[in-house]
Amino acid sequence: MRLIALALLWPALALGAVDSKDAAFLSEGYRLFGTLTVPAAPRAAVLIIPGSGPVDRDGISKAAPQVPAVYRMWAERLGDAGIAALRYDKRYLTYPDFDLVALDQDAQIADATAALRYLRAQVPGKPLFVIGHSEGGMMAPLVARRSGVAAGVIVINAAQFPIDELVIEQVKAGGAPQDYVDGLTKVFERIKDGSFPAKGQLLGAGQNYWKQWIRYSTESPARLSQLKMPVLLIQCMEDETLPGPTLERNVKALRSVQRAQLRLLKGHDHLGMVVGSHEPSAEFMRTLTNWIATASRAPAAPSPSGKKD
Repeated sequence: MRLIALALLWPALALGAVDSKDAAFLSEGYRLFGTLTVPAAPRAAVLIIPGSGPVDRDGISKAAPQVPAVYRMWAERLGDAGIAALRYDKRYLTYPDFDLVALDQDAQIADATAALRYLRAQVPGKPLFVIGHSEGGMMAPLVARRSGVAAGVIVINAAQFPIDELVIEQVKAGGAPQDYVDGLTKVFERIKDGSFPAKGQLLGAGQNYWKQWIRYSTESPARLSQLKMPVLLIQCMEDETLPGPTLERNVKALRSVQRAQLRLLKGHDHLGMVVGSHEPSAEFMRTLTNWIATASRAPAAPSPSGKKD
């Protein structure tokens, strides 16, 4: 059914061999590495920006090694549909001695922007799309805006309200004692008012990382509404990272984004899989490929290349 639905949008598509090759690019003086999956005749290309934590190019996390290699599977299935895909390792995975306190969201956005420009050079003349998953979904509109080369943005299961409020709700849902919750709340207040120690860490990250993430997640619905390019928002309705009322809060925020298409996938978890399965569902992949096919035919809008937010 996936191939039939895709053929209706790209009737001339001839599925051929898909090649995966090593990729390397420079970002702020760091040489970063990834994998570029390219079909024989790509119609479009996507950059996959990963979620939070020590997640590698394939979607495997050192913190949760049992999680399937979803980004690799996304890339392979996109390749089967005629869409090239670039995925990459985070800066601190490539450089294990990197000072995590010095890493902030702007550094990660710079890395993703450099990756997108590399992708443009590898797949010239084809529309480029940014896929941001979870934390990467917060970065996706910023990368698209700053790069000036994106034809569209896809945001998958990304918080659209202050991330500190979500972390507090996750900790509560995990059964943490109230004194721990109160302490964490106070730490976030110190981060926001600037009184957190310059060299301090919270959950492995420094003050700037959290301060920027709080700001960017808070501003995300408005930022997405400002984009002059097609936007697809995907929210999986069994997303385990959005406990209790936070799921409905996120859906409400997503609905507020102007001119975007919203897809709510019932029975799907945070990774785009049907709950209990170990690979992205046909519905999830069909949602991506069909939307990219349609958006690839949309007229290009002027882009504020290199504009900072």
